Order: sequence, then structure tokens, then C-alpha cells
Amino acid sequence: MPNKDVKAGAPAVAQQPLIFQRDDDFVARYANNIQFESSGWDLKLTFGLLDQRNAAKPVVEQHTSINLSWPEVKIGMYLLQLHMALHEKANGKIRIPEGGLPPEIPETLPPEFDNPQGREAFDIMRKIRAQFIATLSEP
Repeated sequence: MPNKDVKAGAPAVAQQPLIFQRDDDFVARYANNIQFESSGWDLKLTFGLLDQRNAAKPVVEQHTSINLSWPEVKIGMYLLQLHMALHEKANGKIRIPEGGLPPEIPETLPPEFDNPQGREAFDIMRKIRAQFIATLSEP
């Protein structure tokens, strides 16, 4: 079956099998913290590691950032969901500690977001958070 673009009328692009090879400076890193920074062009993911040696002042040591185009983000979310579903099917639900849950989205908007676009954005954030929380209790 030919490969079809999502948009109607767009030409199909044949995909060749990809060969993966690593640069000489390739590095594998571990992260337990990610910060997100978005623009109209892409999404920047900044990875770090929580350092709790000083219990009074824990710090996240950031070590890597990667920018992804929005199409890559969308495909990546699909692939992450696939991997998560298969992992949980094989190993059971992943538990998230209470302190690790994303914070609730406030009902009262900060003044700079109290406009139609801001209210819509906060409604979307509340909906997505509620969907995420619901997945934690599903069988």
C-alpha cells in the first residue's frame, strides 16, 4: 500500500528503510526531570537530574536540551503512548508518587490570562490533566 500524507491531495512520499548510526560524540544520559519551552516553531526539552545532596536546597542539574519540530512532537507523543501502553500491559500500571503528580490548574485565572484565549487554554489544560489523572486509576 502506498504511503499517503495526512493532507488530501498531497503527494505520497516513498519511505526507504532507515539506517541508524551514532556520531562519534554520541552520549547516552539519564534524566529524571524535563522542562518544556515552546515556540511557534518547535518544542525545547531540557533534561536534568535531581540532586538532593543538600536536602534544604535540592537542585536540578540540567545537562541536555533537544528541540523538536511540532510534527516530531506529535509523532513522538503517539510513539510514547504506544510504548507506555505496551509496558503497562506487560508490567502493570506505573505508579506516580503523590508529590510527582502535575499540579491542579487553578479555576481563578491570573489577570494576564483572564481573556477568552486564556480561559480556553486553561480549560484545555484542566481537561488534559483530568484525562491523565483518570489513567492512573484505570485497571
